[in-house]
Amino acid sequence: MQGPSSGAPGGPPHAPETMALRDLATAGSEATTALARRMTMHPTDLAAMSHIAYAAEQLGPGELSSRLGITPAATTDLIDRLEAAGHLLRERNPADRRRVRLVPTESAKAAVRGQLADLLERLDAVSEDFTPDERAAIGRYLEAAAAAYRDFAQDS
Repeated sequence: MQGPSSGAPGGPPHAPETMALRDLATAGSEATTALARRMTMHPTDLAAMSHIAYAAEQLGPGELSSRLGITPAATTDLIDRLEAAGHLLRERNPADRRRVRLVPTESAKAAVRGQLADLLERLDAVSEDFTPDERAAIGRYLEAAAAAYRDFAQDS
């Protein structure tokens, strides 16, 4: 990679890796929009499903509302829509029956896997161009960058 590149016009220069990561984030956002369109879902609905599917612990409506930055009423409408479409189930939390947890349906998970199969194969093929040591370094960089993104999100 070459030396630092310009970030925003008139802004400070950034490392080429930072600019490449920004480009990846933009491409990822475009891919998410395309996935939502292919699945005939609103991008916010797809974002909700992503949070629900990949959360370390199962989410309830309150946690989902917070992650999406939308009101509880809007979250209820969103959950109703996803449930009616067969993408999501509401289940009682066995540890606290007063709480509801949100669970993606098997059909929703299969639909997403089917839509993403080609992209994931392409990404796997890209990684084959690198040595194991290079892949390890790339992995460390991406993990640290993801942590920086999460820290930024939590600071707001």
